[in-house]
Amino acid sequence: MHTTGNALSTDPSAIRQALMTAEYVLDDVAATLRTGRVQVNDLYKFHAWEVGISRAASGVHPKASLEAGSLFFRSALTHLARRIAADSEHPSETFALVATGMEESLSRRVREASESYHGFLLNQVQEVQEQERRRIARELHDRIGHGISVAHQQLALSELHRGTDPARAAVKIGVAQQAIQEAMENLRQITSELHPQVPVKSLEKALLGFLEAVEDESVSVGLDVNGDESWADPRVLDESFLIIREATRNALTHGTPSAILMRVDIAPHELRALVQDNGRGFEPSRARVRTGGVGLASMRERAELLGGGLTITSEPGSGCQVELSIPLKRQSREPDEL
Repeated sequence: MHTTGNALSTDPSAIRQALMTAEYVLDDVAATLRTGRVQVNDLYKFHAWEVGISRAASGVHPKASLEAGSLFFRSALTHLARRIAADSEHPSETFALVATGMEESLSRRVREASESYHGFLLNQVQEVQEQERRRIARELHDRIGHGISVAHQQLALSELHRGTDPARAAVKIGVAQQAIQEAMENLRQITSELHPQVPVKSLEKALLGFLEAVEDESVSVGLDVNGDESWADPRVLDESFLIIREATRNALTHGTPSAILMRVDIAPHELRALVQDNGRGFEPSRARVRTGGVGLASMRERAELLGGGLTITSEPGSGCQVELSIPLKRQSREPDEL
């Protein structure tokens, strides 16, 4: 295989599997010679199944396995033909039996390995499709759902101030219109598979803009961002914004707090964020069952996709604390990119 440049020749595990397959095939040939009829060990499926899965997992094209099998068949048959010609009383019949037995043993293994190979790939395709469905669910909830929620809240505030403060009511309507426009644009992003539309360049500015859009006079919100944002990749800033925004939106929507603290600390090696409220709290283990948990699940998935983690601490009557940690890779960005 080395001389032909076969892909299996560079993988020690694949070489071991190939040698084991050759040994099993020769065992079948020996059994065929002993009994005078083609014999294939019933356990061949287990090894062939493992071979097919490992080839698919390693990204080895079936062509490499077929070439290796063909090379083995020619080499082994040539060697056996010489032995048969020298030792057998009926060389033609013996050679035909050996060739038939070897071909049957190899072909069964190839068919079984092919089935497991394609089965593995089919499972991978299904997993990718499932991941894409989860991604779309996250985007719809975090980007579209947020805009609709903001618009609804601002329209309600506009109605509240319409009779006593028309100017303020008009401002609320303007914010609602902007939120709807952003939701429509984000919907176009998702349907056109453009993600994300505009990466967050300043996490602090993005969070301030969010707080302005969801302003609630009954809730005191504090925001504190520390560290150099250039230490974080734009994608990290973008995903962190979505996670922090979702945690804050959940507090405003479900927690009925009087105060929310948002804190972000960025170090060269790590971004950490905290969203803490003094609302009514909840039981985290029951939240997913009760509400479907799309928001909590999307936050966790976003954090994990960045190699980070999300911790949610809460209990009824004691508010909620969401902690985010994301490891950062060493990198630098030009100041004008911020």
